[in-house]
Amino acid sequence: MNNPLWVFSLHLYEQPGVADACLAAQDLCGADVNLLLYAAWLSNNGLNLPAEQWPALDARVAEWRQRVVTPLRSLRRDWRALPGAEQLREQVKTLELAAERAQQAAMWAWHEQHAQCVPAARPAAELTAVLARLLPTGNLAPAARNALQQRLARLLAGPGVA
Repeated sequence: MNNPLWVFSLHLYEQPGVADACLAAQDLCGADVNLLLYAAWLSNNGLNLPAEQWPALDARVAEWRQRVVTPLRSLRRDWRALPGAEQLREQVKTLELAAERAQQAAMWAWHEQHAQCVPAARPAAELTAVLARLLPTGNLAPAARNALQQRLARLLAGPGVA
């Protein structure tokens, strides 16, 4: 199950500021971190997925995200302050990571079978445009959402993307 997207995601997520920005997008806007990481992977590889394909990819993983990933995340977070639940919480965290990995495996399989990627003419600008589509309005004011989008674009673009 080690595909290029998963390997890339693990490495990028460890970079300073990336996890915090991705979690802010998730918590404040309802964004799917795995889709954000896929957009970053595309950009870092000089690729762009046409706008009309993003809904198909999202539809491919939506039920898994809603029925598996999100409930595990909620359970883990709910148990933060519960005395005596530390060990169980760590087990749920392990399951949550496994669920995220399974989601990315499904995304990678979709990518290999259906993605009609084109070379990115301007990877950083195209990443910013994709992030605008992947960040639902959520509970953020437009200016705060725009600031988060720009922060994500900067962090997810990686060193080799102009």
